[in-house]
Amino acid sequence: MTSRTTWIVQVNAQPPSQSPRLLNEACATTGRNFFPLHIVPGSTRELVLGDVDLPVVFHGRTTLIKLAAESARWRRGVFFNPSTFQHSAYASGFGQLLLNADAQIMTWKELLALPATSKPKFIKPNDDFKGFVGQVAGSAEFANIFAAMQKASLPLGLDTELVVSDAYEVDAEWRLFVVDGQIISGSMYRPNADSFVPDELLNFAAKAVAKWQPAPVFVLDIGRVEGNWRIIECNCFNGSAFYAAHVPSIVEAVSRFQERI
Repeated sequence: MTSRTTWIVQVNAQPPSQSPRLLNEACATTGRNFFPLHIVPGSTRELVLGDVDLPVVFHGRTTLIKLAAESARWRRGVFFNPSTFQHSAYASGFGQLLLNADAQIMTWKELLALPATSKPKFIKPNDDFKGFVGQVAGSAEFANIFAAMQKASLPLGLDTELVVSDAYEVDAEWRLFVVDGQIISGSMYRPNADSFVPDELLNFAAKAVAKWQPAPVFVLDIGRVEGNWRIIECNCFNGSAFYAAHVPSIVEAVSRFQERI
């Protein structure tokens, strides 16, 4: 008989997150185990989890995800592949369903060397580790953004890749949670958290998921741009906030997926 899934959740994330509380409550509701964990940002220490049995699911910030992914025992508890969770893979997989499918990928060194222009650009990390928040900025601001990132617990390097594209006005954004090809739950997260997800959006998302997926469990962010639906990006499930999604349904679906593979 397969063991029940244990959710190993970072509880000391900064800035503070509602995810540990939501996951603890959802584990209690669905009959799964909740294992709270403190992680030092930037740590390279091997994960030691006592007598925790498989299957597991990790949820937390970058350091925890990296440590779990690097562990032969625990890597099955993260749904992450650096080659698929990046803009070039989204563009190849989703095509024109992706906003800014034709964006440029360049390093910070290349970006900082570009000639000054008055036209602002949208910039974001090319990987899924969220070294900085995606934002619209002018060329005069790039150096200040890069300098600020050097004070982070995991500072960026000049060779770090980022996505550079035209800036679009996005009316609203939704986050959907996908498990084994099925959309389980979701919510609007910008301009505010709201559990209502339009059927038209769900139909668009189903079309996108049928076309390509970066992992068997992942997060799909979709925006409404000038009246059209467009994929903003995918995110690694193990580090994603839930906003107003129904967390017990997500925990049940992910747990069942882990318990049958």
